[in-house]
Amino acid sequence: MGRVKIALLFLVLLPVFGMAQSTKDSWDNLKQMRAGQKIEVVDTSMKSFGGPFVSVSDEAITLKVGKSQESIERAKVVRVSVRDTSHRTRNMLIGAAIGVGAGLAITVPLEIQQSNEGNSLAGAVAGVTAGLGGAGLAIGSIPGSRTVYRIKK
Repeated sequence: MGRVKIALLFLVLLPVFGMAQSTKDSWDNLKQMRAGQKIEVVDTSMKSFGGPFVSVSDEAITLKVGKSQESIERAKVVRVSVRDTSHRTRNMLIGAAIGVGAGLAITVPLEIQQSNEGNSLAGAVAGVTAGLGGAGLAIGSIPGSRTVYRIKK
């Protein structure tokens, strides 16, 4: 009986989740951005423009591309994304922790097995753990972006 209630609750809440995600198709979202924020605009020909945000009106969005300003008509804009770097340090730490954990999970059982036979793989354990920790750190440092506007499908 409990599973039926959970399934019914999920079905009732499903439209609410769908409505929560549909806010990305509002051009008004762009009016909340601040000048200088790094953005990426994709137009209908799938050409990507990246640079600092300058302004937005009901007709177009303007950003600085190189040394000039580029205005893209609203009708030609498919998607606008904002580079989100606010969680980079957290993501780097999480990536490093996952890498170190994976390195230890892979190498410690081998070290235990080999130490029972009189051999030691301590150097390999340290190397693999440090390597995977560094890889996780690097992956965590990749900046993310979030979509602020997307054309209605």
